[in-house]
Amino acid sequence: MTRIGFADHLFLRMHHGIGVPVFNQFLWWFDNAVSVDELELLQRNLTKGLLSRRVAAPLVPTARHRWTASSLALPLDVSPVAIAPDAVRHWADGRVVDDIDPERGTGWQLSAASVDGGGMVVSLVCSHMLADGAAMVAAIRRANSDEPAVGADDLGTIPSVLGGIVDDLSDSLAQLVPIASWGSKKLAAALTGRKAKVVPARGESPHRSDVEVASAPWTPPYVVVECPAEEWHSAAAEWGGTSNSLLIGILTAVSEASGRARPGDEIRWSLPVSERDLADTSANSTKIVPVVVPVTEADDRDLTRIRKASKTAFTEFAARQASGITTEAIPLPLIQMLPDAVVRRVPRPADGAEGLCSNLGVLPDDFTTIGATRARSVAARATFRGADADFARSLGGGSTAWASETDSTVTITVHGMDPDRMATDETMRGIVADVLQRWNISSRFW
Repeated sequence: MTRIGFADHLFLRMHHGIGVPVFNQFLWWFDNAVSVDELELLQRNLTKGLLSRRVAAPLVPTARHRWTASSLALPLDVSPVAIAPDAVRHWADGRVVDDIDPERGTGWQLSAASVDGGGMVVSLVCSHMLADGAAMVAAIRRANSDEPAVGADDLGTIPSVLGGIVDDLSDSLAQLVPIASWGSKKLAAALTGRKAKVVPARGESPHRSDVEVASAPWTPPYVVVECPAEEWHSAAAEWGGTSNSLLIGILTAVSEASGRARPGDEIRWSLPVSERDLADTSANSTKIVPVVVPVTEADDRDLTRIRKASKTAFTEFAARQASGITTEAIPLPLIQMLPDAVVRRVPRPADGAEGLCSNLGVLPDDFTTIGATRARSVAARATFRGADADFARSLGGGSTAWASETDSTVTITVHGMDPDRMATDETMRGIVADVLQRWNISSRFW
């Protein structure tokens, strides 16, 4: 059997404890339609893969939940009517539904709709508890393979009552080892008067422009924009950067243009890193690397400082990983053991990050192609279902972005998470278009 990890448990709490579930979504835009037969084949193959899993509660409360194979799946959802090109994002929002539930075993859904004027959009939505972005990419690649490396059956089945209790007790005892070690160190430090070493945060808090707190109903605005890959890479090279540092530079400029920071500030971005291979059975294995970068004037497009800061951040992260150093104030196994009612009362630590900045890079052919049809563009995003203005303010983040590259297109999705400075899709579109123009990058918005 396979136990869930800490990140999986965090997203499970978001789903049923906190009540603001997180969903990942990939959107393929094809210039030519994918046949229903090809979509049905992809659906069948996905139901055999690792997305078809269900989370089961332990019999012993202090043990971790377990993953088991699921015999259920939401049906392929093909729209009976074509949608307008400017309605694709609205259609995509409608694919995030309550029926997607990892505890029922229906944690994902594949959908498709024809587009007026030709072409098709395909959506895959998945509970973040079930899979991070890298796991979803791997699931599609396995579904497109004649010989998938692993499948849902590799997760195991629900044990007997007696077997489950024995295994849960064993898991609980194993989880207590790092907790006991942490407790003994805390006790020793208290007896000797030593204080834990605190690593000071780099950079100062950004200066926010004065803004009236919005009172109107709000949902996180988002935009999807296609950029010519040639222009994208040319701009990165011209200004001393890479595709990654250009994306960070653009997101930093979005924060400056929206009034969340001003030149001279430093802000922190969270950069996801994944080393997943196709045989990995974990749901969430992505690590987060924090990088602090400067906020510059609008006409300063230099990317060398961001590139240097990113390189330093990744080097330091690798060193921490190699040495086994952790930054958690409380052991993750202890947090995982605590019930939702207790965790809800524990203040959520703020890491000061401005948001998430994820660059998926060049997507593999066996991901961008469904059947015999290759996507023109692929967009990725994660979204909080049910997030309101108060929830967004509690997170403190400014924006989150995901970038992916197909043959000739870099597609970027940007979510605004500041209800007082990023109120509407139109506001976000104007800010993103202006920022891209600073680097002479063309834009085509969905």
